[in-house]
Amino acid sequence: MSARNVRTALSLVAMAACTALFVSAPAAYADDPMDTGSQQESTAALKVGDNAPAITIADWVKGEPITGLEKGRVYVVEFWATWCGPCRVSIPHLTEMAHKYKSQGVTFIGISSSDKSTEIVKKFVDKMGDKMDYTVAVDKKRATDKAWMEASGQGGIPTAFVVDREGKIAWIGHPMSYLESVLGQIVTGKFDAKKQMEMEAKAETTMKEFSTAAKSKDWDAALKAVDTYASLDASHAEQAASMKFSVLLNGKKDYTAAFAYGNQLVATTYKDNAQALNDVAWRILDDESLEKRDLDLALKAAQRAAELTKFEDGMILDTLARAYFEKGDKAKAVEFQTKAVEKTTDEEMKTEMQDTLEKYKK
Repeated sequence: MSARNVRTALSLVAMAACTALFVSAPAAYADDPMDTGSQQESTAALKVGDNAPAITIADWVKGEPITGLEKGRVYVVEFWATWCGPCRVSIPHLTEMAHKYKSQGVTFIGISSSDKSTEIVKKFVDKMGDKMDYTVAVDKKRATDKAWMEASGQGGIPTAFVVDREGKIAWIGHPMSYLESVLGQIVTGKFDAKKQMEMEAKAETTMKEFSTAAKSKDWDAALKAVDTYASLDASHAEQAASMKFSVLLNGKKDYTAAFAYGNQLVATTYKDNAQALNDVAWRILDDESLEKRDLDLALKAAQRAAELTKFEDGMILDTLARAYFEKGDKAKAVEFQTKAVEKTTDEEMKTEMQDTLEKYKK
């Protein structure tokens, strides 16, 4: 499958993907690939509310070594590996949070215990550069892994632990799920671990209801579940919005409602999210199953995405060029497709974009 077709396929299955991503993003597993790892075992030795174990590691490949967890500081201890796809996806997000919360006494530590050597991790971290800008260690003896991951019944990576200012485990989960929301509450002294766990359990139940409704094509029930999910926590907003847009557009095929909602997203929820805006535009432009298309909405979303990325993202420029082409402005299509080719480093995608450029020129 070509790079462009992969991109199209990802847009078309957005609703199904949202179902799979409802509470925590997919994890990679070093042991049993069938282990969901989504819930902490009730019989685990290490639970939320317990004192955080020690970190006993000799190999630190980035940042200052952590010799002990200081009272009064907050720590995010994340277990990952270089070969883990979901781990790689979460790294830039962890860096953003590390920068955001550094002044508020939060330290991020990435611990690899599944890589074969320290050198492998060091090369990976060096290559990532500023994109992985927090403390990184290699747990060669796996003592810290056993004290944290195994003790808490966590089988999949990436998994993050948040240690509060009292040195206790405040939260355990996937770094792409509730981590930022939890940190925001902890640094302001408003975090309630019990309330958080109750909310996550309700979210999981609600998304199971969504999945059941979607499979049976009961779209009204699916929309009700999405609205409930959105109301549970502010961090659900963008994910719930994507699900709702998908239900209206691809499920109910209520194009009037879908495009009205899409315009609302571009103006509010998605206004500062370039990738979400790009996805809205691309799905309208490239989904052949759609019986109606709102090209004005697609162009608006693509233009905003390009502005947010300062016209430096080749994929987004490719979408913008496509929007102009579909609108009949061939000159603009050629202009932005030319820039898309220039800004794209992936050779396969660059070749496909060049082919598209030739099409626009003809």
